Amino acid sequence: EYGAMNLYNAVTEQLGVQVPFSQIARSESQHANALIRLAERYGVEVPENPGLVSEPQFTSTTDACAAGVAAEIADADLYEQLMPDVTHADLQQVYTNLQNASLQSHLPAFEACN
Repeated sequence: EYGAMNLYNAVTEQLGVQVPFSQIARSESQHANALIRLAERYGVEVPENPGLVSEPQFTSTTDACAAGVAAEIADADLYEQLMPDVTHADLQQVYTNLQNASLQSHLPAFEACN
């Protein structure tokens, strides 16, 4: 969630506030906060937001949208990998909700702007 949020904030910084990046960046922040609350509930150390390893340079909205598509696919894949090892129902529910947001809301928004 940090990675996607950081990416969309970088797009906004480079290309200005644009739909869908600004709205989805806010959603990613909410997603990260949901995961942070669960980590705190279970006594798991919350990792710091690492920022971007290197800030991508976007020359067009089309390039940024393609990066958004890739980020949302990666987010959905991550939850697919994590879910088999999760035994807590609340974690399963949050992971499922976040995966669904990536696949059913964010991904189509980036595919439409591409």
